Amino acid sequence: MTDVDRAEVLQRIEHYYDAVPRRFARVEEHGPFTLFLGKPEGWVYYARPRLGYEGPFDAAAVGSAMDRLGQLGLPAVLEWVHENTPGLLEAVRTEGSLDVEEIPLMLCTRLSGVTPDLPEAISVRILGDGEPLTVAASRAVADVGFAAAGTAAGAEGPAERDSAGKAPQQRVLDLISDGALRVAVAEHLRHGVLATGRTMPVAGVTEIVGVASLPAARRQGLGAAVTAALVEDARAAGVETVFLTASSDDVARVYRRIGFDRIGTGYAAERLTPPPG
Repeated sequence: MTDVDRAEVLQRIEHYYDAVPRRFARVEEHGPFTLFLGKPEGWVYYARPRLGYEGPFDAAAVGSAMDRLGQLGLPAVLEWVHENTPGLLEAVRTEGSLDVEEIPLMLCTRLSGVTPDLPEAISVRILGDGEPLTVAASRAVADVGFAAAGTAAGAEGPAERDSAGKAPQQRVLDLISDGALRVAVAEHLRHGVLATGRTMPVAGVTEIVGVASLPAARRQGLGAAVTAALVEDARAAGVETVFLTASSDDVARVYRRIGFDRIGTGYAAERLTPPPG
């Protein structure tokens, strides 16, 4: 991929990050930032650099945006793609009150087909309309999986999934019905949903998010299989740009094996405590 091609893809990703939350959040422009104001009890979003704005940024503007989110009772979170707004990182670090995380940004450049053979009695599929119980199980798998961070196998399995289960949100069911949200699951014939992930395609771009496995089902290739199914589903729908972020180097290695390469760097910065003074 040439530098020009990479820059073009990164701009498509930037537009995607701006477009998705606009469907669910009120938008407020605050200096050089766009604040996506979700609801604390619903889907909560973040601040991002205003679309098309490349800088300059300063610490005062960063602090003001975070203050505004805090005043609204929302998490003070700022996310951005470093290659698109390279001057922002220094401003965030100078502001001084945010915890900064670097996140590998990966693009599907090929679907290698190198997905592990699935264990016996497990299959992977994309959910259709009218499956509220499976949607609920998928959400519970994500809750349990992300609560036990990392990739190591653990004790939490179907029992913990069932204990964490909640009724699916109607808007999630509506999005699936509309085809706007695509959810993949890896299911065991007897034990039900063991792994999940989802996409929300917009204008030929989609991000694979929420890939999680029950800890008791890890190290069996289920996350890779779910990811590959979501890529194939997106390609079949004409989506050209499929990307994701990897939470660790171990996770990034899994994605590389199935056809993802690092294209850039994302950052997420969160104010965990109020600034001094």
